[in-house]
Amino acid sequence: MKRWTAAALALILLLAPALCLPAAAADALPVEIDVFYQQLGPLAREYFDRLNTGENLARFRSGEPIDLSASGAYGSEADLQQQMNARQTAATQAYAAILQSYPEIFWAKGCQVGGTCTYGGGSYVMSMELTVTFEADWRAGGRDVRADEAAVREKVQALAEEAVVQGGPWSQLAYVHDWLTNHNVYNSAATAADYLPWTPLAALTDLSQPVCEGYARAFKMLCDELGYPCLYVAGYAEGPHAWNMVQVAGKWYAVDVTFDDPSVPGVSAAVSGQESRKYFLVGEETLLDDYHVFSDNHIPTGEFSDAMSFTYPALAPEALDPNFSWGADWPGWGEPEQPEPDWPGPAVFADVDDTVYYAPAVKWAARQGVTNGTGTDAEGRALFSPDAAVTRGQAVTFLWRAMGEPEPETAQNPFGDVRETDYFCKAVLWAVENGITNGTGPDSFSPGDPVTRGQMLTFLWRTRGEPGKTGPAEGKPWYADAEAWAGKTGVTAGTAEAYSTAANCPRSDVVYYLCKAVLMAD
Repeated sequence: MKRWTAAALALILLLAPALCLPAAAADALPVEIDVFYQQLGPLAREYFDRLNTGENLARFRSGEPIDLSASGAYGSEADLQQQMNARQTAATQAYAAILQSYPEIFWAKGCQVGGTCTYGGGSYVMSMELTVTFEADWRAGGRDVRADEAAVREKVQALAEEAVVQGGPWSQLAYVHDWLTNHNVYNSAATAADYLPWTPLAALTDLSQPVCEGYARAFKMLCDELGYPCLYVAGYAEGPHAWNMVQVAGKWYAVDVTFDDPSVPGVSAAVSGQESRKYFLVGEETLLDDYHVFSDNHIPTGEFSDAMSFTYPALAPEALDPNFSWGADWPGWGEPEQPEPDWPGPAVFADVDDTVYYAPAVKWAARQGVTNGTGTDAEGRALFSPDAAVTRGQAVTFLWRAMGEPEPETAQNPFGDVRETDYFCKAVLWAVENGITNGTGPDSFSPGDPVTRGQMLTFLWRTRGEPGKTGPAEGKPWYADAEAWAGKTGVTAGTAEAYSTAANCPRSDVVYYLCKAVLMAD
């Protein structure tokens, strides 16, 4: 057997040169990741899948090498050399797609890929590793990755919590857009030697001195948290520039936070009075002045590194209607998720159309880990099964997960039909402790029975503290107070048709009610 050593192939991101001046980022991939994934070749997709795991994404933070070893067959040494080079290139392309997808990995400047290969007899084993290169501020400048990551995540979660109660998609996105323009000053003094202004850290913490990339990556993180598919766009607009594309109801719209926060000579305050929404959720043909539309001065190039360039979806022709709504009194979605090493995005289900009233709730539920769907179809696409029934065990588990999976204070189990090994055991014990359910009999919970709408609304009403409770009365259904609360607060508003509270509650409405109740302002 012979050994061949692969030279390290370095990828340096095109970050610092893009200093841009404002005018005087079941198993189906989320939309905003799939856009880039589909542009990779088969080998690069293989490496993307291997990088895009909780264990390996955690190594983006620690700087530990990521094992990308592989084996295969070859015809000649020239063929072997070609395959090794192709694997190195594919790995760096996958890395580029990962960073496009996850703006929260803001400390990474590039990567190095290298290794050794043992070969002979027409087969080879390649030991290859990818190592993330930290930018100097985190490598030797004294900054702490975990502390900075936590600061950014805390601010993103707080802003998302404030945004979700603002109204429909336009209002929610306007809230985070305006926060960025009102709390930052464009860093016109930044040079190629700087790095922090190009990160979301600059736009979301008290640094408050971002350039276009910092604005755009921060806005993408906020959209990701809210559940709106969002892309970081690299291109040209009066020079190298970065902005965003956001998808609402299946259409893409442009947002340029930088151009909406113009520099004003002599004004150093975050609020200059010149902030605007001129470049907010606009379409390709949105008229910006008497002569120019958005596409006249924003040219996307997708130049991300010397290893990879990406293309972007087409924009909608016109701007998003500010009055667009998912349904009556819909508060939106996007309860901030707890930070996880795999930075999950919203799921896409083949049987959930983006225009149906429960679509945002399904995305929210998938992002929060409330439910991962029901399997896949013949083509391998994830399914949600919106019309399927939900068991009582599933319903309580969904609620428990949405509340952060709190540990029960006691292991005492009052139900003979709930075993310690059941996936819903902890959820049931927690629900009993908190007065959310009393079961269906003296020692039974009936976890396999379908949950009715009345039961689901009662679970949610009790979770919210039983507001408006009037107590039992003759001729009054046991779920009457919960139903009245749900109607008054809008939890049941916007569903497709009239329903019977005594009927079974389908998966679509279970997550719809759950999302609205959990995100409801106190």
